[in-house]
Amino acid sequence: MNEQIKKIVFPIKNELDSFELELKKIVSSNENYLTLELSNFIFSSPKRLRVILVFLFSKILLINSNLVQTIALALELTHSASLVHDDIIDNSNLRRNNPTFYKKFGSKAAVLIGDLFLSLVLEVLAKTNNEILSIFSYRIKKTLSGEIEQSIFSCANKDEEQYFNKTFNKTGNLFLAGLESLFTLKEIDKDKKQALVDFLVNYAIAFQLKNDLLDIESDIKNGNYTLVVLYFLQENSIEDLNSNTNLDKYAKLAVRTIENYRIKALEKLAVIEDSTYKKSLIELTNLTLGNLWKK
Repeated sequence: MNEQIKKIVFPIKNELDSFELELKKIVSSNENYLTLELSNFIFSSPKRLRVILVFLFSKILLINSNLVQTIALALELTHSASLVHDDIIDNSNLRRNNPTFYKKFGSKAAVLIGDLFLSLVLEVLAKTNNEILSIFSYRIKKTLSGEIEQSIFSCANKDEEQYFNKTFNKTGNLFLAGLESLFTLKEIDKDKKQALVDFLVNYAIAFQLKNDLLDIESDIKNGNYTLVVLYFLQENSIEDLNSNTNLDKYAKLAVRTIENYRIKALEKLAVIEDSTYKKSLIELTNLTLGNLWKK
């Protein structure tokens, strides 16, 4: 976690410190010859964005429950599993400046390591309730649907609405798994619930678009369908597209779209009462969407 984020999330420092200790217990309790590898992966320069959002939302909603940390743990472990599997799909050699499991051990072992993280998710969710388990199950399923759609979605298809739906399914569902799980812990005002959902939907789309901007060349090489490519194809043919194509013009259009989603996300917070935690949420949004920030 970089210093800027640490400063922004200082109001939830105790919660984050406790989270890290519990996560270490979970990972270290899985005794096998890969324990050190798993630990290095999950504690190597993590941003913990999904975890931070869970704790900030819980403070904004005045939720005081031990299950808040449990939800955050399940979410982070699910995210870790998705990263391991993504590296296989994308043929990635590096993750956070370290060799990926795919690079070190091959695709077969990497698939199993990702599945191992998912088994830890199940262990954590077993400590919650059926409602939270159902939420995670549904959101993971929707996320996988987004990944599958991306893998078969043709760049020649120029349907913007379909693209944004796919983008949300790929990323937004895991963000929502945490928020929706929090909603089960307390009776919450309907307008406030809707505001936070709308905030998170807009935030998640912008966040994924931002990540896509960082991976333009590799996405084109792997045949992935991104917003920059979509804008390019509105004026050019797919035959003109390759990893050396100058896409600056279309990247700038994508940045403008990201900015629109950032603004819409912040506008949704207008009905939320002012607090230290709301301030942190706004600052975090501006930092993570206002700069090119790798996942």
